[in-house]
Amino acid sequence: MKSELWRRVDVQVSLFTAVIVAILSYSIFMVQYRITYSDMLRSLNDQVEHIYSYIGERMDTDTFKHVSVPGDVQKESYQRMHDCFRRVKEITGVMYLYTAKMNGNGEFVYVVDCLEPTDADFRYPGDLIEREIYPDMQRALNGERVLPDKIKKTDWGKIFITYLPIYEGKEIIGVVGIEFRADHQYQVYQNLRRVLPVFILLFSLMASLVSRYLFRRISNPFYKDMSNMDYLTRLKNRNAYQLDVKNRIAAKKEKDTGFILIDLNSLKHINDTMGHETGDRYITCISQAYLNMGPEDGIMYRIGGDEFVVVMPGASEEKIGSFVSRLESEFEKMVFMPGLTFAWGAAIYDAETDDDLFSTCRRADKNMYMKKQKFYEDRKKREDGNGTV
Repeated sequence: MKSELWRRVDVQVSLFTAVIVAILSYSIFMVQYRITYSDMLRSLNDQVEHIYSYIGERMDTDTFKHVSVPGDVQKESYQRMHDCFRRVKEITGVMYLYTAKMNGNGEFVYVVDCLEPTDADFRYPGDLIEREIYPDMQRALNGERVLPDKIKKTDWGKIFITYLPIYEGKEIIGVVGIEFRADHQYQVYQNLRRVLPVFILLFSLMASLVSRYLFRRISNPFYKDMSNMDYLTRLKNRNAYQLDVKNRIAAKKEKDTGFILIDLNSLKHINDTMGHETGDRYITCISQAYLNMGPEDGIMYRIGGDEFVVVMPGASEEKIGSFVSRLESEFEKMVFMPGLTFAWGAAIYDAETDDDLFSTCRRADKNMYMKKQKFYEDRKKREDGNGTV
């Protein structure tokens, strides 16, 4: 039954739509995410350029030559650059601003720090730079402007870090580091990534349900699922019949379920003598008769050329008899020539006799076949005119 469900066109359409919506939602999010993220980085880089330009005009390059140990914080050149960095920090909101150089041992060390000596994160001249940022420092010392391309998660927080070379003439003598705190931005983008799967799931589910509903309403003029409807008679087809019966079995609704098997008499004779178009007209007489009855207790399916089955929940002998009587009455109004009739047989589910509902249907089919045989035997007798076959 599961394989039959996946073959349904409306299910395939809804799943296809859900996948497309999921892909589009993810793509749109990622594009918007990258645009927003890039715009933030561009704004940050512009701010870095302004700071770099400002301190470049005021940079005292002597600090890289004469400031090397903690005691050098008392030197006038250090004090002048420290005051400059402190003002920049206050005005721009930069988290950290400092200069660094490489010592004789090939290690990067701090030179001038923008923080106050009383601050816990203050670094004295000569203090070693954290080794995790050595690669970026080296790039800056080689003349590259190392601008941020993402939020970095470090031991001291989520930050944007920028490293730029400091020149004396054409010679690079050190590096200036500019750090911006990015805890808020990091959390915002992390939250966006967390809620993305939820939004994609919701959008996909909504798209799946809407597409399935619209497909079933628009796909054909009878608002039916094409895989479950017989186009000629406008009744449910064999596929729908098997699916509905299996669903009743799965739901354990076998009790009092009745089946009425119907077969048109003389259809082959009509096709052979009057053509298949007239035969199709004959077939629609029984379906139109059923549709003219209005809402009834049974559901009619076309399961073959001129074979029909009615599934009747809560069936009884009286209910079946009443249904067939009304169907015969409507059928007589629809036929286009005398002598056109149908054979029928019925059975009601019996737990002691039937393995399942399909077994009940086979019993109804046998009963219908017996009546059909009798119909042809009676007609043969009438044709012979002597009472013998």
